[in-house]
Formats: sequence, C-alpha cells, structure tokens
Amino acid sequence: MSHAASSSAKRVKKIKSAIEGYLYLAPTLIILTIFVFVPVFTSFTLSLNRKAPFGNKTIFVGLGNYTRLLTDPDYWNSIKVTLIFTLGTVPVGLALAVLLAVLLAYPMRNLSWLHRLLIFVPVVISSAVAGVLFRWLYHPVVGYLNYWLSFVGITGPNWLASKQWALVAIMLVSIWRQLGFNVIIALAGVQNIDPTYYDAAKVDGASAWRRFWHVTLPLLTPTLFFLLIINVITSFQTFGEIDILTQGGPGQATNTLVYSIFYDAFLGTPQRGYASAQAYLLALMVVAMSFIQISSLGKKVHYQ
Repeated sequence: MSHAASSSAKRVKKIKSAIEGYLYLAPTLIILTIFVFVPVFTSFTLSLNRKAPFGNKTIFVGLGNYTRLLTDPDYWNSIKVTLIFTLGTVPVGLALAVLLAVLLAYPMRNLSWLHRLLIFVPVVISSAVAGVLFRWLYHPVVGYLNYWLSFVGITGPNWLASKQWALVAIMLVSIWRQLGFNVIIALAGVQNIDPTYYDAAKVDGASAWRRFWHVTLPLLTPTLFFLLIINVITSFQTFGEIDILTQGGPGQATNTLVYSIFYDAFLGTPQRGYASAQAYLLALMVVAMSFIQISSLGKKVHYQ
C-alpha cells in the first residue's frame, strides 16, 4: 500500500471515529441545546428589547434595561435583601453542619444511621411542602413556634407579616432545608481525617476543644471551602420558600433577586426584557463571587 493510500485510510478512520463520538454525544447535546443554549441566547436577546405588556410589539432598547436597573430603588433593595439573607444563612448553616458532623462522627451505639437519615430528610422535601409546613409553624395563633415560645414567657411575633421577622423566618427555613446536605458533606470530610492526628494531639495533652480547633477545622478546610461556594450560590437562588410564605413581602422585606426576576417576568405588569436583564446581572454576580472566593481561599485550601 502506498504512503498516500495509508494516509487517506488514517484520515477516514479518524473521521469515522469523530462521527461515532459525536453520535454518542448527540442526545446530550440536543437536550442542552433545547433547554440551555437556546434559552440562554433567547434571554439575552430579550434583555436588549422591551416588549409591550399586550401584543407582540418589541422595541430594541440596547442596554436600556441594564441602565434602568442602576437607578431602580426596588432592584437595589432586592440586592440588599439577598445579601442580608446570604450573610444570615451561610455562616450559621456551615457552623451547625460542622457541629453535627463532629457529633455524628462518633457512633451513638447503633443509631448513627438514624440520626443521619433524620437530618437528611429536609433535603428531599420540596420547597412547596416545606413552605406549607412552616406556614403552619409560623401561624401567630395556632402555630407551634409561638406556642413553644410561650412556655418561656415570650410572646411570639406574627412572623410572616412582620417586616422585622419575615426575612428571619425565611432564613430559618433555608438553613433547615440545606442542613442535611451540609452535614453529609461535612461528615464525609471529618471521617476522612487520619485518626493519627488526634492520637498525636492527645499525647501532647490537647483538650477536645483544642483538637477540634487545631486539627479538625484546618483539615476540614477544603470541604468547608466547597460548602461555602455551594451555599452562597444556593442562597442567591432561593425562591420556593419565599413564593410560598411571603411572596416578597411584607413591604418587599423578603423580595430577593430571584423573586424580583419572577415578579417582573410573570406577575404584575410583565416586563420580560427587564427581568432578563436582572437574570444576567445575577449570573454575573454569582460568577464574580465564586471567582473571588476561589482566588482568595483557593490557594490556602491547596496548601492545606
């Protein structure tokens, strides 16, 4: 066989191999194209236009929707609410997760599996079910939360109708729902720590608190770094609990970025171009925060 014929046969074989590979990828690529790539592109083009509330008339406004956001007090309020919500849920959720993970790492006779199951149950409960459940718990008259508070002489507030307490109520639901996932991941990190580190610390006379502070936490840093990024992204995407419990109220006290997007797109006077602009800015915020966390903490985690 000549050199030219051999080269031609190799090219044909490479082409067939490439075609075969793309055929394997075709189902996934088709699904991604229909449900991800096309909606993302359509949403971006929509953010550059302003559509009439009724009818199909569309006006190209360029970056008009984006510049309008910069002067919209409601949009800035939704950013403030989202940041407060994130700062109130992520640190508390991670602290509780680490505490429970350390406790579960020591088998309680043969019931540790049961405790893990009970802690993980909220993860598999939908936000709608959780919202209905907590609506009853937060009820100012027949709710169990105010009933329990009355035993210690505290008159519970009208949680979901109070501007001071509505966001706190949503925070508690979010922490509860995310806790199971955080605990399971943190527990895996704790159990992955070599016991010889604890044995060496005991030999040096370190107390349980010092072993936790100087052994567990430093070696758990990569796991906590992962959970930090996931929890920040999740907190910025919280929607179901707010929609069920408060609908962004009272007085926009729980109107987060995602709920603001939903409201402008589907409720009130539909402004889908304006909502699309908010969605793209939200995506940029999440990417920017993830980049900042990775750049500021990634090197420390890498050298642990």
